Amino acid sequence: MLMIKGFPQKERGVPRVIHVTTIGITAYRALLAQCRFFRERGLEVGFVFSPSPEGEMLRRLQFPVKEIYIDRKINPLSDLRSVRRLCRYFRTVRPDIVHTHTTKAGVVGRVAARLAGVPSVIHTVHGFPFHPGMPRLKYLTYKQIEMWMAGITDIMLSQSEEDVITALKTGIKPRLGGLVYIGNGVDLNEFDPGSFSSHQRLRVKNTLAIRATDPVITMIGRVNREKGYHDLVEALRQVRDVPWQALFIGPDEGFLASITHQINQHGLRDRIQILGQREDITDLLAVTDIYVLPSYREGLPRSLIEAQAMAVPCVATNIRGCREVVEDGVTGFLIAPGDSVALESALQKLLEEPGLRLRMGREGRRRMLRCFDEAEVGRKVMAIYKEVLNDKKYSYYPNQF
Repeated sequence: MLMIKGFPQKERGVPRVIHVTTIGITAYRALLAQCRFFRERGLEVGFVFSPSPEGEMLRRLQFPVKEIYIDRKINPLSDLRSVRRLCRYFRTVRPDIVHTHTTKAGVVGRVAARLAGVPSVIHTVHGFPFHPGMPRLKYLTYKQIEMWMAGITDIMLSQSEEDVITALKTGIKPRLGGLVYIGNGVDLNEFDPGSFSSHQRLRVKNTLAIRATDPVITMIGRVNREKGYHDLVEALRQVRDVPWQALFIGPDEGFLASITHQINQHGLRDRIQILGQREDITDLLAVTDIYVLPSYREGLPRSLIEAQAMAVPCVATNIRGCREVVEDGVTGFLIAPGDSVALESALQKLLEEPGLRLRMGREGRRRMLRCFDEAEVGRKVMAIYKEVLNDKKYSYYPNQF
């Protein structure tokens, strides 16, 4: 079969969707299950993101991947190159839908899709880049960019109810109406604490050289200042009279040296393991007793959903997204961003009260089963794709469903 840039030759009646993200980990961790769902239902699905190990990982799963560098910072020359390369690629593979994710890929991807004449452009908001507390000029600039981008977008989807409200208040409106709330979720069969025996949990702890009786505190996220790793280290320094071990999981974004120095400075090197990026997240969450996400900005954090699906109580900052997932005092605790004292207090309480950890973990699992099932999110997005693809105005191939 003739292949075009990883896709088979385009056939009438087979819709093609390309997902564009800034970094590969978004595609692999946040979009893979949904894209499998779409592929099983007759769509051709591919990815575009900056060069990363996830490219080969997704190719092994038979997904077409095009690696095009997208600078995460504002860089006009680099951004123009990205737009030009994306535009050329879209004209070659002729997708019916370009679906962009994350802020920067959302800008360059949507511009390129429009220039290439892609019939339909969809964008998922993973947290607007402007938020209270940032410098006013930066806030206004980012808001204006989002308003401009909405004007060239057919449909915008939101994982967060707060972002839907923000769009209404600020006048961010795509061509075909307001933001569509789809929520977020995980595969609740994959993230199931009942699928791990005590023997399996002990084996995982042994591989990490953690004693069977030591509680484990875990944080998953890119290692940068915005995620609040430094606040967690400061809080852990203050935890008293109880054993614990901590796991930091995620790729470095230029902040690892600073965190490592802080850990060493406080004499915590033997208690905090920096594991980098891992693929065995369910195994690591299976041995986790407390999950922490002290971020300063989030969309709707998938890691909190994964942790609670695994019946792990969570401590997170009281910001957009986090407070939609964690029910304060029921499935975990919410604290103010940057408040390492409150973070330490929440950790101390959970470490000292195993019964509380158990109750909150069970409530978290129940809540995820009710509200954060990835299959339901996939069905919502698929329904939107069907609507778009069956509209002659937006599809090369009308009436396909």
